[in-house]
Formats: sequence, C-alpha cells, structure tokens
Amino acid sequence: MKSAYINTLCLALVIFATSCNSQKKNETQITDEQTAESTSDNSKTSLDWAGTYEGELPCADCDGIKTVITINQDNTFTIKETYLGKEAKPYETMGTFKWDDKGQKLIFSDPDRHSYFVGENMLTQLDSDGNKITGAMKSLYVLKKITDKLVGKKWHLVTFKGEDIQYKEAKSEHAYIQFKDDFTVIGYTGCNNLQGAYEVEDAQKIKFLQLLNTLKACPEMEIEAEFLKTVNAAASYGFEDHSLIMYDKDHQKLATFKAAN
Repeated sequence: MKSAYINTLCLALVIFATSCNSQKKNETQITDEQTAESTSDNSKTSLDWAGTYEGELPCADCDGIKTVITINQDNTFTIKETYLGKEAKPYETMGTFKWDDKGQKLIFSDPDRHSYFVGENMLTQLDSDGNKITGAMKSLYVLKKITDKLVGKKWHLVTFKGEDIQYKEAKSEHAYIQFKDDFTVIGYTGCNNLQGAYEVEDAQKIKFLQLLNTLKACPEMEIEAEFLKTVNAAASYGFEDHSLIMYDKDHQKLATFKAAN
C-alpha cells in the first residue's frame, strides 16, 4: 500500500515538472516572438528616417512655432524654432536622441522636449505622456520630411548669387530643374535640356550625378553657364518663403529657384 502511494506521488511530481517546463518553454517562445516583433518592421529598421522635417506647431502665445528638425544616422539632432509674430531669429538646439524600446519614438537628450513618433516621411509630436495627440488639432502636430518638397515641382531659376535673372524667353522657357522621386532629375538650362541623377543626405546635403545636356548653340548662353555652375557647385539646399535655395560647400548662397505656378 505504501509502495503504491509512493509510486503515485512520484508520477504526480513528474507530471507537474513536465507541465512547468512546458509552460516555461511556451513563455520563453512568446517572449522571443515579442522581442523579434519589436526589433523588426519598426520605424528604426524599416524607414528612411534620417533627414530634415519641417512644419508649424501650435503656440499658446504666438502665431505658431516654425519648427525644423534634422535627425542624423549617428543619433544627433538639430532643432530650429522660430516663434512667429514674436521673434524673427530662430532658436537652435543641438544634442542626441535615442529610440524607445519598440523603435518607434525619438526621445531627445533634453528632458523638457516632447518625444516624436516616426512615420513614413513625417514626425508627429507626442504629448507629455508620449501619446499621439487626438482630436481636431492632431494634424497640426505633424512635421513633413523636407525632401518631399523637392519632388514633382518645376523649379525656375530666378536669382544667381543675389542677382535677378533677366529672361528674354517666354515663361515656359525659363531655366528650371525638376526632381523626381526615383532620384533622377531633368531640367532646361535656358538653351539645352538637362538630365541626370541626384543624392540627398543628412542635413539637407545634395549632390548631382551624371549630368548630361544637349549641345544646341543659342544666341544667349549666359543663363546656361550660370545654371550649370549652380548645379555643379551645389552642396546643400534649403527653403525660404516657398523658394528653393542652393548653397555651395561653404554654405554661401548660390541661387534661388521658385516653383512654377
């Protein structure tokens, strides 16, 4: 009788141990799956997030805060903020950021700054608890990636080194450049057609590649010469009052382009 009792107890212990090991294995498997899910298909690993983002955020005591955020692959950032209607000069902040555990949010080294959710070609400012803002004003907290402004528009050359370009041709024949979303570029020099490719990098750096133009001779070649100098010397770009500005390697303004109506 005693022997049967001992055998029954041993069997119960074996079943209990097997059940615990199975449960632990399942829990480990679930944890591993959750970890894999958190490290794949997130903003950090799946999106081309580095670059410059711009928008106008709501302001309690001004007309709005023009905000330009540049985030780099080395986890550094630059933020320029202009308080519209109050200060003409932007405030500039630099520092580092880290990603949250899910690889979805940016957390800045300045603890007083709101974190941002990283989406495709956009940053969304979060509230003080790290949540997305809801309601009718939620769209006002979104910054758009500035590279998108380049694409699709026909940018007419209007000034070169501070001097207005004097056109004799019809408006449709103005020198222009047009960026495409496949990183090719087409244009018109004021005399010849232009085509090639371009690259954009952190901090709005730009580089033109494999530029080719037709070789038609024209009575007026000055505009073409200035246009080609601009694209060959361009090292970075920016936007001012809806105009595209090209800068050289020393950040000196080369030329101004305006989008065609």
